[in-house]
Amino acid sequence: MQKLAEICIRRPIFAAMLILALCVVGGASYFRLGVDRFPSVDLPTVSIRTQLPGASTEEVETEISKRIEDAVNTIQGSTNYGRSPDPVLLM
Repeated sequence: MQKLAEICIRRPIFAAMLILALCVVGGASYFRLGVDRFPSVDLPTVSIRTQLPGASTEEVETEISKRIEDAVNTIQGSTNYGRSPDPVLLM
């Protein structure tokens, strides 16, 4: 290791070319990697929009959205349920 340091001090152009060669080889290797960094994943989702013309948001929530949510909660294999901030929209 000390020998390499002595060579780099005596021949700075050699040291710069060595570093440049390592960068080029590293960049070429990076782009030839066959690893997919962002695999495409399609998560199954269901979106239900509830609305009742002329009804208030509280009525829509108690009469429609709550019943749909209770029915959806009984589906086996489903793990995540959520509701959007808009009380008329059940996710």
